Amino acid sequence: MSVGTGPGRGGDQRPRRPAGRGAAADSYAGGRPAARRPVRDRPRRARSTAPRPASPRPAATRPVQQPYLARPLLRRASPAKRLKVTLLCTAFVLSGFAGRLVQLQGLDSAMYRTAAQQQQLRHISIAAVRGTITASDGTVLAMTIQTYTIYADPALIPTKLRAGVAGKLAGPLGISAGAVLGLLDHPSSPEYVVLARDASATTADRVSALDEPGVDMTPSYARAYPAGDLASDIVGFTDTSANGALVGEAGLEQEYNSLLAGRAGSENVEIGTDGEPIPQTESDITQAVPARSLRLTINAFIQNEADQVCQQRVLADHASTCSIVVMQPHTGAILAMAQWPTYDPQQVTSLQATTDIGVADVFAPGSTLKPITVAAALEKGGQTPMSPYTIPYQITMDGQFTFHDADWHPTVRYTIAGILAHSSNVGMVQVAQHITPQQQYDFLRAFGIGSVSGLGLPGESAGLLAAPGSANYWGDSRYEYAFGQGLGVTAIQMASVYATIANGGVRVQPTIVAGTTTGTGAFTPAPRPQRRRVISAKTARELMLMLQQVPEVDAQAGEPWGLISGYTVAAKTGTAQVSDPSLRGCLCQYGSSYIGIAPADNPQLVVAVNIQDPQGKYYGDEVAGPAFYDVMKFALQAMKIPPDHAKTPYVRLTAP
Repeated sequence: MSVGTGPGRGGDQRPRRPAGRGAAADSYAGGRPAARRPVRDRPRRARSTAPRPASPRPAATRPVQQPYLARPLLRRASPAKRLKVTLLCTAFVLSGFAGRLVQLQGLDSAMYRTAAQQQQLRHISIAAVRGTITASDGTVLAMTIQTYTIYADPALIPTKLRAGVAGKLAGPLGISAGAVLGLLDHPSSPEYVVLARDASATTADRVSALDEPGVDMTPSYARAYPAGDLASDIVGFTDTSANGALVGEAGLEQEYNSLLAGRAGSENVEIGTDGEPIPQTESDITQAVPARSLRLTINAFIQNEADQVCQQRVLADHASTCSIVVMQPHTGAILAMAQWPTYDPQQVTSLQATTDIGVADVFAPGSTLKPITVAAALEKGGQTPMSPYTIPYQITMDGQFTFHDADWHPTVRYTIAGILAHSSNVGMVQVAQHITPQQQYDFLRAFGIGSVSGLGLPGESAGLLAAPGSANYWGDSRYEYAFGQGLGVTAIQMASVYATIANGGVRVQPTIVAGTTTGTGAFTPAPRPQRRRVISAKTARELMLMLQQVPEVDAQAGEPWGLISGYTVAAKTGTAQVSDPSLRGCLCQYGSSYIGIAPADNPQLVVAVNIQDPQGKYYGDEVAGPAFYDVMKFALQAMKIPPDHAKTPYVRLTAP
């Protein structure tokens, strides 16, 4: 039977399956199956879906089985190798845990231990209550009181109840209910808003009695000034720092801040989850360093009188400022240092308003400086109180510098005592010719002009005093210095000048602090002030005799402000011309001064008055004289200084 080549329907014919790569195929050659090729370990290729060509089937043969398609075999790794890999991974993970454990327990253990302790510790500050400032008689000028900061947690006050809570708090807090409600509705933070600072204990008690939820308070400290503005220019004021501490900002509060503040202590306690200290646990306590208090030399009664007089004179004369210094010449103690304008230390509006005029403001002293020129001429110029001079109304020095007296007068003959008593500028210019410019400068410096007084108050000025040969020393400076122009002084400097004369020529450094007091009341006196001889005792006596003539001369001119019944007074008036910057330096303003010593035969008090820019009247005796009289008379009585009932010694003022 022949094999057909085309397709047929007989069951003895079957299409041939060609052998393909990647699969075993049966080939038919002579009706026998071909040998099976080995199966390669490689992926099978996808079977083709195209129709296969038919192949003739040999006759008389049995059906051939479908060819076997072998699946690719996966080789499995060695068990030992897999175990090693697993152990290596496990060791790596465990080493990471071990390293982290070493870091936590070893390298970073101190840090985490500290952090844990800090979470349990609470730092409680132990405040050192700021010391007090008192006058010499015990009057309290500054003290510390306990106050409260009242605050609320708005989140604990339901919105519908806030209006009622605000209404209850308004009365004790002293503000309107609307203002309180505004704070509750618009707090500084969701859980905190301050309702009142520095509230008094009475206010705190009233708020506490309301027992409103969400309203609480913390204690704090505030500075109080029971005497109001009394001596406020000396005492100064305080402000509150970021950590709530009181810090001095002016006056003695600033100068002695560390002494008055002490040093705060602290306590570290362990707290529980409820925020309360854990009982019977250790606490670390650093004790506070107690603050000390200041006792001043200021006499509260004299200070108050001087304050009132200063205010009256500024208002009466429409002046810009007034300063009054009351001083003990033998001790250097300042009994009063008043000024106007002044300020309330409880309500400071600006730092400029807190200026201590007595030590910071500089002015031309005018004729009150003439005793220094006279002292230099007596000791270095060969002059005596009776040295005669011819005094015209006007004089020209060195061919170019012209000077004249305050009021016109015919040519007269005066002794040096007469020149000083009648306050002649022309006479002082002639007296200054007997000393060199350097000698004049040295005497001014010896009396304290051109240097700070030693009080140690903030903002104190040394004044203005150019030395011979310096840039600001001019050809006419020696003559202007002779009658108190061309230089600048402070009120405390001028009070010290006359205290030196009253003390027999020995300058005692001014002082305002008598000593300090501990919290237990133990008083430690301040160091004794420095003492230095400036002029001889003889020169000082001669100056005192000449200055006692001034009240009599002024009284004859209708200004009897140096005549105090029962007491002898040595005094000097001064009137200085001051340039007005608004008028391009025009000498259109005046400074009026009056400085006196009483009792003259046994000096106990010096009162120095200076009034700047009075309107209308401007002579020292008529403007500053009344203030001197009122304060000196009051101070003599307050200090219980008995009258001397002495007569003013006669000194010849005119020359033949």
